[in-house]
Formats: sequence, C-alpha cells, structure tokens
Amino acid sequence: MSDRPSHGLRLSRRGFIGAAALTSGVALLRPAPATAGSKFSQSMAKYQSTPKGAQRCDGCTQFQGPDACKVVEGKVAASGWCLLYVKK
Repeated sequence: MSDRPSHGLRLSRRGFIGAAALTSGVALLRPAPATAGSKFSQSMAKYQSTPKGAQRCDGCTQFQGPDACKVVEGKVAASGWCLLYVKK
C-alpha cells in the first residue's frame, strides 16, 4: 500500500501534461487587457463595418460613441463588429 492519501483522482503524467497544455492554450485565446496607448489594429481584431447578426459595436462594452473603441484603433462604425465584441 502507498503512504499517499487517495482522493479518488488518478491523473497520469500524459493527462497532466495535456491538461496543462489545454489550460495554456485557453489563456492565449483571451485578449489581454489593453494598456494605455496600446490597441489592436482593425485587421488584428478582424473589424468589419457591418454587424455580425445582432452583434454590433454599439452593443459592445468596448464601444465609445460616436465612433471609437477602447481596444481597437481608428474610427469604428456603431453598426460594425470585431472579434473582441463583448455584449453590454
């Protein structure tokens, strides 16, 4: 018998490494908070001047009317959309 306590969770080395890789990958997908003076380019954010379904810039928490965004450079249309959309 082992002196280690059994918690009913058995994780192999391969399973642990896989879980760690998955966690790291998810962290990379989340956009980093914008720092003062740094914004994503419109191409990096995949900005488009048309909405994506019901998702529009003016319904996003990042939108600063009438034509600006907290995280995307340049002018953005209120009816536009990008990958960084976060519903209000």
